[in-house]
Amino acid sequence: MMMKFQRKLFTAGAVAAVLTLAGCWGDDDDEVTAPVVSTEVPASAGISSAAFVSYLLSLAGNDESSEPLTITDTFAVPADESTEPAPLT
Repeated sequence: MMMKFQRKLFTAGAVAAVLTLAGCWGDDDDEVTAPVVSTEVPASAGISSAAFVSYLLSLAGNDESSEPLTITDTFAVPADESTEPAPLT
């Protein structure tokens, strides 16, 4: 009697394991697209010299294999003569 119970328990465990692992091998065929990365300097970086320095510091973590940034002809950083320059380090 005990042998039949152990066999049923083992069979139930094996079936549960197979059903659990059966969901692991699905292929949903979703196309993974890379996010679109803008190579243009945003206009918000030209509001002030502090905003421009902040934007430059945010680029410090980028890799060196990225596309170069483009600066439009209308982009200009206003001169800020009232404060000390922010260090880039």
